[in-house]
Amino acid sequence: MNKRYNKRLEDEDLWEVYDMKTGRTVIMCGFPLDGLGEHAAEEYVRLLEAGELVPDASDGS
Repeated sequence: MNKRYNKRLEDEDLWEVYDMKTGRTVIMCGFPLDGLGEHAAEEYVRLLEAGELVPDASDGS
């Protein structure tokens, strides 16, 4: 199974969750999933991959 979401380091100890298909930061409820701790970013990726969370619709998907 191909992963669609992943995390990347955006600043020292701050992570963002992004869509590997578009390269864009994932948006949930109107807010970007950025400025996160590593554990939180990993958890968001896991939940997105499992289909337990659904990001906001974007023009690029």
